[in-house]
Amino acid sequence: MAELLLDSNIRVWVFLPIVVITFLIGIIRHYVTILLSSEKKSDLQQVSDSHALIRSRVLRDHGRYIPKQSFAMRKSFFNHEERGFFKVEKRETQAKNPMTDPSMMTDMMKGNVTNVLPMIIIGGWINWAFSGFLTTKVPFPL
Repeated sequence: MAELLLDSNIRVWVFLPIVVITFLIGIIRHYVTILLSSEKKSDLQQVSDSHALIRSRVLRDHGRYIPKQSFAMRKSFFNHEERGFFKVEKRETQAKNPMTDPSMMTDMMKGNVTNVLPMIIIGGWINWAFSGFLTTKVPFPL
């Protein structure tokens, strides 16, 4: 089999432009994603509940670093039988189905388009700009 010689400038004239273009497309994709994203509406009740859950988790994880009386006081705030936060605040969780909410569907579609379209463009540009270049040597015929 004949020995195949690769040009040493292939790094400068092929791989470096591919890396630069891919990086710049990634930056553009990031800002397009920010422009296309819709505002997430937060309910005050949901935010309050999530913060209470975070506080209770932090207390559970790091409760051994505070005095026992402080731990018991905080624990009773969350779990007291009559007036504990988690005993008094009975709320139903509202799990949204993304298939029933059109705004969630369009957000998913925007995310997919902003990820797939740049990859198609980069692939087409690489195919057009570097057709005929030999970049690798494989031990089997393609």
